[in-house]
Amino acid sequence: MILPTMAAVGTGSTAMWYLTRATGLVALVLLSATVVLGVVASVGWTTERWPRFLSQTVHRNLSLFCLVLIGVHIVTTVADGYVPIGYLDAVIPFRTPYRPLWVGFGALAFDLLLAVAITSGLRRRIGTRAWRSVHWLAYVCWPIALLHGLGAGTDTRLSLTLLINVLCVVAVVGAVGWRLVTGRTFSPGRRIAAAVIGITTLIGVGIVAAVGPLRPGWSQRAGTSASVLAQLNASFQSGGGSATGSSSATAAPPSTGGVPSAPFSQAVQGTYQTSAPNQQGQISVVLTMTAAGSPAAPLVVKLNGDSVNGGVAMSSSQVTWGPDTGTVTALQGSTIGAKVSGPNGSVNLNMQLALDQTNGTLTGTVSGTAGGQ
Repeated sequence: MILPTMAAVGTGSTAMWYLTRATGLVALVLLSATVVLGVVASVGWTTERWPRFLSQTVHRNLSLFCLVLIGVHIVTTVADGYVPIGYLDAVIPFRTPYRPLWVGFGALAFDLLLAVAITSGLRRRIGTRAWRSVHWLAYVCWPIALLHGLGAGTDTRLSLTLLINVLCVVAVVGAVGWRLVTGRTFSPGRRIAAAVIGITTLIGVGIVAAVGPLRPGWSQRAGTSASVLAQLNASFQSGGGSATGSSSATAAPPSTGGVPSAPFSQAVQGTYQTSAPNQQGQISVVLTMTAAGSPAAPLVVKLNGDSVNGGVAMSSSQVTWGPDTGTVTALQGSTIGAKVSGPNGSVNLNMQLALDQTNGTLTGTVSGTAGGQ
């Protein structure tokens, strides 16, 4: 089985969280494309198939679509509810206790982009000069939005996310460089000053990314307040209680030693806990479950990795069931695949679980097939 790079165990709204991350990343791509098209329109580049008015029209429509997508990103982030981010945090920078600097960058970028959009709509009333002065904020908005994505996002270290960020940087830097070289209204002094500012900004963003989000343990070092960290950890450590599982579909009597004879399928119940982040910002999620009414040894699954909005991006694992031990082979949401081996051979496990965040309990089913099947 192929292990997904991202897995969210323990999250209350996995689909919402996926939507939040996806819209944020796509919004950065659209913002980068908007900047590039704005440069193309300002330079006046045209061909027979691409007249100048087309650049302007696509640039304007893409800007509006980008704003709409950012709106979806904000709504899904707030609606997900796992971290304390409200609607005011989307427009008032640096007020949230969750990664205040990096979430604040997102609010600041949104405010700047909103100012550009509003003044563009009022261009005829406020005059071209005032509109142009505000429109320059688009160049400021882009690196701030990039910093927001790097620092507030949970997928920064993923290969695909890094590739998208690099492509956005290359596209925008190339377009701005072209603008400085071909811009007729720029004096040599202004071109040099703009180039120095651009290069300094780019180097600064690269340094921030290298020493911050791209290093392990960023979730711990990103500036989340101690009270919020304690609240997030407490939501997973309120264990105890029991839950009633459904009857087994094709249950085989489990042995007190651990894994039942395969094939089997049985209902389970138990608890799960999440540890506080260590110095590297990594956590451990431990799921302990037993068959309903059975004295058999418990099935224990331990997942280690970076914390991701109520779940864990697994980097290592351990599975024990009596004398049988093994590792997780597949992880997607609260569906877990594992392979364990012991005195009676190896068994492939498939766990379909439902996690209750309120009291830290779980219910579900565990099925098994012989290791060769």
